Amino acid sequence: MHSFSSSPSAVPAGRNHQLPHLAHAIAGISAALLLLVLSTSSVSAEEDLPALPQNELYSCASGPWGRVSYYYFYLEAPDYVVDKFPLPNTTTKWVFNIAELDQIEPLLKSAGMPQERLDQILAPRRMVKDAQHAYVFPSATDLENLTPENRAIIYTHLARNPANAFQYSPVFFLTDSVEEWARESGLPASIVSKISSLSYKAGNALVFADIPLLLSQAENVAEARFIMRKLTRVRTLMAQLELSREDSIPDLLNYWSTGLGLRKKEVEPLMRAIVQTKGLSHLDILHLLLPLPRKLLYTYPDISYTSEGRLPDCHWTSLNFFNLHPEPFLLDSRLATSVVKQDFDKVEPPYRYGDVLMFITPDGRAVHSATYLADDILFTKNGSNLLTPWLLMRLQDLSKLYDVAPGSARIVGFRHKK
Repeated sequence: MHSFSSSPSAVPAGRNHQLPHLAHAIAGISAALLLLVLSTSSVSAEEDLPALPQNELYSCASGPWGRVSYYYFYLEAPDYVVDKFPLPNTTTKWVFNIAELDQIEPLLKSAGMPQERLDQILAPRRMVKDAQHAYVFPSATDLENLTPENRAIIYTHLARNPANAFQYSPVFFLTDSVEEWARESGLPASIVSKISSLSYKAGNALVFADIPLLLSQAENVAEARFIMRKLTRVRTLMAQLELSREDSIPDLLNYWSTGLGLRKKEVEPLMRAIVQTKGLSHLDILHLLLPLPRKLLYTYPDISYTSEGRLPDCHWTSLNFFNLHPEPFLLDSRLATSVVKQDFDKVEPPYRYGDVLMFITPDGRAVHSATYLADDILFTKNGSNLLTPWLLMRLQDLSKLYDVAPGSARIVGFRHKK
């Protein structure tokens, strides 16, 4: 079996490959900022506000799971979570291992940095060294002059070292553009434009890592905290099972109970009631999940989890899917691996409800795992930190996060023997 490693996250948070990220803080908008927003609004509280456009509804491919549709929405970390993280230093720092000291200048030169600037930022008086690391401090101008391609060269290298927290765990955008990610977020257009200009590609994903630079340009602490909160935005989806009199309830129950009748007694009356009630036509997938994932979905880890010495990660999440109560020992990668060897069989597509999909690197590490629900929808937690919630995501989005491509990670399915 493959050895586990911590996984990256798709959102702002620190990853032990759990995410390119932050150990950062965030708080809600201050009263002063709220007053500013309210005072500049031309619409009174009593006037009818224009209705927001309805989210587009997408349909899954047909299959034994029935007719499933979904729409996207965004989660942001709540105050009780983000308040636990301090605002990061606004000075940008690149950390290199001391052993690669002679590689720094060629790297930056290959990324298009002019010799004049290299001479300045690599000058002995500017570079700080200790026994393990060399620290380089690029200016705002240096950073803003990098093209996305050049930024990717430098930051891909920096991401190999966990000391570069922002490159190691960047903010992931699962949309085609930053503007789409930021829509209806409340972020000022100037901030969205700045994030967009500083974003780059990491594998197939669009990411952002220049958080110190962005915060250094905030007007005040309230705006800095507001920006940090918005950087925790992560796209997820809400799925529903469409039901009508033409659907075979026994077939649907067979799929959503894994063929073993799990929760059949609870789900069957609900399905039949929807079919027989005028005006009702769908059942939220949340009600088809087993007790533990149903409790966790769309929530963030409570601080009480720290009493176990480590926060829940993707492997803890996928291997506890069928458990009524979570098994704490699954936080141990070695023991979790032994559970997969002992209790799971390797399976090929098509996958079915409850299968575990593992993202395996060429060297045999399982950098992520998620639980298959239907079509290409999975239940997942992208990282072992407080800023990453339990989500539903499409397989193509997870593949962006974990660099699934020829020569990179591959997906292997496992099914519980019982």
